[in-house]
Amino acid sequence: MGLCGVCLSARACATTYRAGLGLGPLFAFQEGVAKHTGMSIGTTVMIVGVSLVLLATLVRNRPGPGTMVLPFLMGAILDRILPHVGEINGLVFRYAAVLLGTFFMCCGGALVISAALGAPAIDGVMLGLTKMTGWPVRRVRLAMEATMLALGWVLGGSIGVGTVITGGLVGPSLHFWLTL
Repeated sequence: MGLCGVCLSARACATTYRAGLGLGPLFAFQEGVAKHTGMSIGTTVMIVGVSLVLLATLVRNRPGPGTMVLPFLMGAILDRILPHVGEINGLVFRYAAVLLGTFFMCCGGALVISAALGAPAIDGVMLGLTKMTGWPVRRVRLAMEATMLALGWVLGGSIGVGTVITGGLVGPSLHFWLTL
């Protein structure tokens, strides 16, 4: 179930990437790192993912086996499928790609979470910081998303209306899939 979720999430990320309307904050940061290092987006996903696993450990949130494997799977799958996802033409289709891509990315995320092999690294950092600071999850996650967005913008990651759509749709979509 977890592997299906990773594949679905990677395909959905590739779709939103090709829509060209802006990426979610973490993905925009990863793209910015890729632009500055010359690495592929998949390799950058792996490196940032491992960095987040280490950060989660530092903030006292022990990762599960899935947490440690997920960045490598996601990065490898993304590099494999991205060249096969064509550009999306027409504004209506680009918006639809962002909306549906985000919705199905959350479906993949729900499958990964349901596999109970460990939280995704970004969520591990969030949970660890919540424990350390005593702040509510929403405040910690908002600060994390704002940080990733700012770093992505500074590094030249794709920020746009798609970023806003993804930011607003992730919570409700993930909730929908997890309750389903």
